[in-house]
Amino acid sequence: MTTSEASRSTLADLIPLIERANLSPTQKRDQISAVRTLARLLGAEPRDIAADPARLRRRMEAIAPEAEGLSNGRWTNIRSLVGKALSLARPMQPGRQALPLTPEWEALLKPLPRNRATRLLAMARYLGAKGVRPADVTLDDLEAYREAIHGDRLRSKPEQTWDMIVWTWNACRREIAGWPDVEIPRIVRREIYVLDWSAFPASLKTDVDAFLLRQSGADLDEDGPPRPLRAASLKTRAYQLRVAASALVHKGVPPESICSLADVVSLENFKLVLRFLLDRHDGKNSPQVSQMAGFLKGVAKHWAKADDLIQFKMKNLAARFPAGPRRLTPKNRERLRPFDDPGAVDRFLILPQQIRCAVEKDRRAPKLKAIDAQMAAAIAILQAVPLRLKNLAQIDMRRNLVPRGNRVYLVIAENDTKNKAPIDFELPPETIEIIAWYIRDYRPHLLRAETDALFPGEGAAPKAAYGLGTQIKATVFRFTGLEVNPHLFRHAGAKIFLDLRPGQYSVVKEVLRHHSFDTTMSFYAGAETRTAGKHFAAVISERRAKATPPHRRAKNGGVPGRAKMKEEPK
Repeated sequence: MTTSEASRSTLADLIPLIERANLSPTQKRDQISAVRTLARLLGAEPRDIAADPARLRRRMEAIAPEAEGLSNGRWTNIRSLVGKALSLARPMQPGRQALPLTPEWEALLKPLPRNRATRLLAMARYLGAKGVRPADVTLDDLEAYREAIHGDRLRSKPEQTWDMIVWTWNACRREIAGWPDVEIPRIVRREIYVLDWSAFPASLKTDVDAFLLRQSGADLDEDGPPRPLRAASLKTRAYQLRVAASALVHKGVPPESICSLADVVSLENFKLVLRFLLDRHDGKNSPQVSQMAGFLKGVAKHWAKADDLIQFKMKNLAARFPAGPRRLTPKNRERLRPFDDPGAVDRFLILPQQIRCAVEKDRRAPKLKAIDAQMAAAIAILQAVPLRLKNLAQIDMRRNLVPRGNRVYLVIAENDTKNKAPIDFELPPETIEIIAWYIRDYRPHLLRAETDALFPGEGAAPKAAYGLGTQIKATVFRFTGLEVNPHLFRHAGAKIFLDLRPGQYSVVKEVLRHHSFDTTMSFYAGAETRTAGKHFAAVISERRAKATPPHRRAKNGGVPGRAKMKEEPK
């Protein structure tokens, strides 16, 4: 098939190519079956699906295999077989590079840590097979591999693969003597307007550090905050100040003139910062604008010691951008919409048990199934106790999983939670069973050092929160087709509960450890509207059924509900 024909071909065009290929009857049968299965999963006929690898890969990423009744192994086979069928019509990059490393590339990768060498291995094999040596490699050679994995391969998420390759290659170039002197430019997919501190005079960073020290309460200054800020809050404040200083530069203020926080929060610069942020939000108020106005107003008063008139003007300006009630974001509301379907709720709630069944049926070695078992335990905990991701990732088996008699409690001290509210919840028996199964049969295969972390990561440290969260989201989608990140477990749990118990916000408040009842109400008021509406309609229908049915209207146009009067004899 010519290049132009390949670009116009469909999955249906692959079937004759498979039948004519030099393959065994079993291979032909399997490839044809894979093509037809993929078409069914995509909800279209093979003739209506373009056989373009890049477009096909993006459509395949929307398929949740376990939710479609396919095991992970079966789905992997389908992807592989469809890729082989596509290779009959056009050149395809194999999902796994089986070619050996050339001696030059092997020598380059050998000193690297295992994780870095693994990220670069496939590209090194590809370049070696093309006859490209490390000493001669060019940016065009490296980007040719990017084009190959984007356009000629069916493995999912090549963008993430390439981003990791770029980061690893550039880090090796900076840190390792003798590495090929070629830098791969990184594609930035979003506008980054926040400048580094190095763009400003050193005195500004010195002033910011002094301000943050006072906010932390470490200097015991009598003018410090009544309640010291935690490390996470201090990090947020530092970023907000960098945003404000960067906003001034984008509004035309020379960076060399921003020497202190007093320069940032002068009245005119205060207005410029707010104008810049408003412009980024189409002239409308937003949480960022509101929070920045309130924060900078406080810096001007307590740190820069602005005079009363300036404080009065800044207070009036900040009042024009009220914070308003906190609510679920439109994105989260949309992601919760599938939970209106009882079937989706069922799939979500039985997920830990479903994953366990899939793991136990899987014939691979336990080491290869351990991550799935880990996800079952993490999801079971999130469904029972809607933790924040950081607390979930840092669960210590001795410190946080506390047995009391025949029961097990998840206990997290107030100093370790975001809002200083301690967590002390009894875990239900089905959750304990999943956790015990994971610890007993699969956690040992994930250990790289002695550690009490429930979810072990590098060395003795717990798994990074970001990595754990990414795996949880991917696992939920694979088995249910639902887009649920770890934080959405909190909202989903609240919605499911309120659908069953409309109006019981006090329970949700305690489970989510909100300080204020208003916070719970502002987030979830109306979350159970659909169920409340059904209860309302059911009560009205029940009362309607007890009502006395009206009499039929008289045929001669008499009064409704009144029997027809007989004519009296004369």
